[in-house]
Amino acid sequence: MSLFKEIEQKPLEYLILLFIFIGAVIAYLTFGFDRQEQRWVIYATCGAYFLWMLYHHHHRGDLHLSIIIEYLAFILLAIIITASTLL
Repeated sequence: MSLFKEIEQKPLEYLILLFIFIGAVIAYLTFGFDRQEQRWVIYATCGAYFLWMLYHHHHRGDLHLSIIIEYLAFILLAIIITASTLL
């Protein structure tokens, strides 16, 4: 199934994901001078993304341990890369 077709079938799920990332960008820029607050924004965004992923894949019926591990690895990489730039 193509991504665009899936977005057309489940627009609310992807709208929520869009709001998660837009909110993250706004919060990150709002706390532009406080590195600790920026780290918390990153952690909260990753947590919200992980919860969205759990719901999304559970709803699709393809939530497996391998998918959870894949997303955790991706999220961990994002945390390491973004948090290491905030030294």
